[in-house]
Amino acid sequence: MYLIATVAVLLLALPALAHYPEDTTFKVFQFPDDRVPQMDGDAADWAKVPAEYFYDYTQYAELHRERGAPDTTDFHVRRSVVGWNKTHNRLYFMAEVYDDIWRFHKDITDSLDTPHSRLTGAHVHGADIWEIVIDADHGGDKVIHFADQAEAPHVELRHRSAYTQNYHLYIPPLNGHYWHWLWGKALWSKEERYSAVGWQGAVEHLSSGTVIYECYLTPFDDLHPEGPHRSRRHSLQEGAIIGLGWSFLDADTKEDTFDAFWALTQHPKMYCSGEFIGDFELMPVEEGLFEEGE
Repeated sequence: MYLIATVAVLLLALPALAHYPEDTTFKVFQFPDDRVPQMDGDAADWAKVPAEYFYDYTQYAELHRERGAPDTTDFHVRRSVVGWNKTHNRLYFMAEVYDDIWRFHKDITDSLDTPHSRLTGAHVHGADIWEIVIDADHGGDKVIHFADQAEAPHVELRHRSAYTQNYHLYIPPLNGHYWHWLWGKALWSKEERYSAVGWQGAVEHLSSGTVIYECYLTPFDDLHPEGPHRSRRHSLQEGAIIGLGWSFLDADTKEDTFDAFWALTQHPKMYCSGEFIGDFELMPVEEGLFEEGE
């Protein structure tokens, strides 16, 4: 009886690991050091990545409203992919997306990058967004809801996005420059040492067209608001399983909400916890894929 009780307690103590969609392990392509993508929105850096690393619209679920078959004339994830590099210890992302209405301008007087805007999410919705959630140690940690924000805001803001990070990346950048909104207080994570973006696309605000978007993000086991000196970076290792998920928020009609929520990991709570995102394996370098001098 004691053994059974002890096992039960240990099981309850185990972290809730990422596993959506269930029984699925996605692949993360490993870039050699001399092939790391440049953040310029040019998909040529991804040309050698095999087809099995790419995910198109058929692998996403729309979770915001009930609808029938995907309407690719409204929003179309043509392809999305993630890579990694051990030396730089970064995750690299690329997506090619068509939208019938791109929204990436807001008539506001204050900076989009103020602490108020960052922490309250004042300008999160009403723009097209690529939301990426990273749980690098696969611990199933929460993004938010660590404490009652009204009673203990210092607790909530210390831990928000510390162990599982949630990034909202504006596609294209809002008002031409604002692209990185971390759901947390570690505002320094936007520095080029830790994240960067590049994009291409002949689109204007409220126009249609295709955008190619690239970014890299640095994984953390503890992302501390006070800076990198108080933080703990995660060390990416070949063969490891990390928690990772992303979605696209399509804003067509209003400046303060979105019309669709397309999630690769197909769970409506993917934004708030590592428990609800996917399993991604850090793959080895593909032998013979890159010829010397090519």
